[in-house]
Amino acid sequence: MPKATAAMSSHKRRHNPLEDDLVSTGVLKNREGKPSKRAAKTGAAEQTYVDAKASRKILAMSRDLIDEEELQSASSNRASGPSAFDFDQARLGPDSDHEEDFVNEEAWGDDEDVVEEIEVDAADLETFNQFVTPTLNDDPLLTHGWDGKPADGTEEQGQSTNLADLIMAKIAEQEAMRGGRQEELINPIEEDYELPPKVVEVFTKIGLILARYKSGPLPKPFKILPQIPHWEDILQITRPESWTPNACYAATRIFVSAKPLVVQRFMEMVILEHVREDIYENKKLNVHLFNCLKRGLYKPAGFFKGFLFPLAASGTCTLREAQIISAVLARVSIPVLHSAAAIKTLCDIAAEQASQQSECVSATNYMLKVLLEKKYALPWQCVDSLVFHFLRYAAAARDVESAPKALPVIFHQCMLVFAQRYRNDITEDQREALLDLLLNHGHDKISPEIRRELLAGRGRGVPLEQAGPAFDGDDTMQVD
Repeated sequence: MPKATAAMSSHKRRHNPLEDDLVSTGVLKNREGKPSKRAAKTGAAEQTYVDAKASRKILAMSRDLIDEEELQSASSNRASGPSAFDFDQARLGPDSDHEEDFVNEEAWGDDEDVVEEIEVDAADLETFNQFVTPTLNDDPLLTHGWDGKPADGTEEQGQSTNLADLIMAKIAEQEAMRGGRQEELINPIEEDYELPPKVVEVFTKIGLILARYKSGPLPKPFKILPQIPHWEDILQITRPESWTPNACYAATRIFVSAKPLVVQRFMEMVILEHVREDIYENKKLNVHLFNCLKRGLYKPAGFFKGFLFPLAASGTCTLREAQIISAVLARVSIPVLHSAAAIKTLCDIAAEQASQQSECVSATNYMLKVLLEKKYALPWQCVDSLVFHFLRYAAAARDVESAPKALPVIFHQCMLVFAQRYRNDITEDQREALLDLLLNHGHDKISPEIRRELLAGRGRGVPLEQAGPAFDGDDTMQVD
């Protein structure tokens, strides 16, 4: 038994346990589990503070940086030398003699001091004033002081300048500049310019495309043409007289979305000539050109100024052209103010044509008739212009000896439409003048209808008569 115990003790001394050997070598390690969320939060909270050892290191590093900066600043000061503004306490030490100098000095500014007078030559003084005096006088701080009053205490002579006057002057200056800019925009100065060769080449090819265009999208450079400066000159490169009716309609759809002035110029340059030429050759209007006119009426101001007024004032407008154009006016709704302006302008054109005995006055009256048939509530100024148009036309026909006494039928038809719609919007004097016109220049079938309509109307501003109670057949007196 003792032998076994000794053997076991010797065995323990020979080697360590297997578990200790494996753990010490690091081959086998206890696998740590995934930390829980609570443990992670606790660890994060524990790492928020800095321990004492790290704090000592940080303080030591900061002291080193401060010492390094002080050494650098001291070396730079030695290199630059002493400054005039440096203060040296040794200068004011107890052994300094500066105090004795100040003690022995007498009081400054003694009344017994004598000021030496220096005589200045008159020529030198004048030269000095030429250079110095204007500069001093121009400085408001030297002449008026900080409060804006004269520095010598006297009141300033003349009109003073205050803050309100300065503000009003600035406002007037800005308005003047703004007005000058508007005048420049209204009347821009056209400078000589030359189209780039690439632009000429591109739009020449586009013109060839539009000369045989039937359907499909247009070239992209043509779509931005209304927004390009000098677009009128570029449009001439495409030769609009050779466009097909389909191309005219596609181009009208693009240009009608631009400003009224652009629409006016496009209608006058392109559509007017195409429409008149097509009516002259075919005695009717192509459907695409008809749609061009309808689309152009989306901008009434541009249509009237660029197409209708030039056509009526040309002096060569035929009744056939007026009938076709009036068909467009009858189919499209036009704002009342634009219609009133068109009626007034057509009246002026017709009066001028009547004085010249032009043959196209019948075409102008036909357009007036169609616009009156739309039954707009026209303003009184437009109604007055229509009355004067009828009276001036008859007076012009009366003054010409060779003119027939009977007026054209379209004139009486236009007057009949006016009497039917606006008989209550004319004054009594205008009614009497129109009735006298029918006596001198009347139509055997139309004039009676016009007279009946005029007599059935009431004066302008006269209220309607209230109708009394209807008679029920009982003539007995009713007593309450």
